[in-house]
Amino acid sequence: MTRNNQTFDYNRFGNTVGEIELDSIDARDNKKAVMIRRIFPAPYFRRSQYISLQMSGKLDGSINISAPACYNVRCGERPVNDVSAITYAENGDIILFAPRGRIRIVARDIDLIAEGNGDDTGFVNIQSNSVIDIKSGEVRVDGDDAVGIAAERSLNLNCGGRTKISTGSLKIIESPDVSPITSFAGSGSLTPIQFRDAIDKFFKLVG
Repeated sequence: MTRNNQTFDYNRFGNTVGEIELDSIDARDNKKAVMIRRIFPAPYFRRSQYISLQMSGKLDGSINISAPACYNVRCGERPVNDVSAITYAENGDIILFAPRGRIRIVARDIDLIAEGNGDDTGFVNIQSNSVIDIKSGEVRVDGDDAVGIAAERSLNLNCGGRTKISTGSLKIIESPDVSPITSFAGSGSLTPIQFRDAIDKFFKLVG
């Protein structure tokens, strides 16, 4: 690798266990204003243990931390205005990435708040390639404009007590009779237009 950075005021403090380096350059030719690190990582760790303040390259202005065991932050013995920790991003995203683990949020109360413009921002997206389980004493869904529930194969609404539907208009469209002989212009109470919509939905399901 071609070295472009140079150190003009390098200094080091340390012993055989740990060190503090000032104005150093790492293996990727990134200049570090301060590097605090363990001298020799344990043989069962793949990465070094360090904290560095980067001052060149794409991550100029970044704080890089490597904790091959557990990154543990404890705070909040005396919160300020009920706040014990803040992670603030002036611009861009915040990413929590655990490709071989689970992300858990445990608290007395949990708020997910999206403060977008209500047009092309302000979304809360939840995606899963398996199952989304929601269990609560009471579940409320309130949409100012619309609420949609859709399923590719089946939808089960199950209530052991009373079910109440309050609406200004209610229309139930069953699966159509797709035979052109027994139902050419419609199926049961369906109009030809509703029959066409049901046919389109049927082919989307089987296609």
